[in-house]
Amino acid sequence: MAKQKQNVIGIRLRHCRTNCRLSQQQVADALGINRTTYTYYESGRFEPSLHTIVKLAQIFCVDISELLPGENPYIQLKDPNKEPINPIYSLSKEEQNLLLSFRLLKDEDKAEILDKITNMTTEAI
Repeated sequence: MAKQKQNVIGIRLRHCRTNCRLSQQQVADALGINRTTYTYYESGRFEPSLHTIVKLAQIFCVDISELLPGENPYIQLKDPNKEPINPIYSLSKEEQNLLLSFRLLKDEDKAEILDKITNMTTEAI
């Protein structure tokens, strides 16, 4: 049963990652882990911790329930060949890395960063 749970998580991780058109390396870098470790999550060899699943949901901009096993009538994994759930792929690599890091911040840290960026851009104009 544990193996089945791991496969469900891995399949959902792969779908979310490919829908965002991110590489395994980009996701691993955002998590601060080795790419091999992330590959093991997708293959079902390792199961990510709940803390890591929360971070992955933030990275993919999905609800955590979309990554966890179980029946959920609201989950619809999209075909990676169709319209992506998140057009992050259209950004430059630098912008993608910035966005992935931003998604992992606490709300108060996001507000602080946004305030700093606003001040910096106002000064630059």
